[in-house]
Amino acid sequence: MRLDITPVLAGKVRTLPFSFEIAVDGENAPMPPVGVTPASPVRVTGRITDSGSCLHLTLEAEVDYKALCDRCADEFTGTVKIALERMVAESSVVDDEHADDYFIAVDGSLDLDSDIAEELMLAFPTRLLCREDCRGICPDCGANLNRIECDCASKRERQIDPRWQALSAMLNNGGTDEGSTDEDGKNG
Repeated sequence: MRLDITPVLAGKVRTLPFSFEIAVDGENAPMPPVGVTPASPVRVTGRITDSGSCLHLTLEAEVDYKALCDRCADEFTGTVKIALERMVAESSVVDDEHADDYFIAVDGSLDLDSDIAEELMLAFPTRLLCREDCRGICPDCGANLNRIECDCASKRERQIDPRWQALSAMLNNGGTDEGSTDEDGKNG
């Protein structure tokens, strides 16, 4: 979407609020991570303020999504939010080296879609979890541990690797191995 900022540039208003949506199937739509499906358009709200010496733009954007949890594989919904704050400059004033520090106005308008899409892509979490304390699935039986308790963990604790049985016996006897001998060959 091209945002017309000529009222601020002409000095007619000092603050220009705006809100719009970006379609998630459009040309400049954010590309979510693999396995994530946008569930709503990107909602954008913000304002441009003329501070006298420069134009300052602040905005917030958010998009709802559906994904599979990385721990338990259940489908869940979430929302990614970003906040951007930059100065606005005419394209003739800013060189290519500093262009990322500004929103660039061309012929009295701003195209914010690609900047918003880029920031949203970076804001997606690297681990998609249905909730912070997701317990995942049991590696033995495959049960979703958020829904049921399985007894696989207690079975694993009871099974001792044969290579560690001597150590287990020693630990169960209070730290002494009754069958061991000291340096002189006497029973300990």
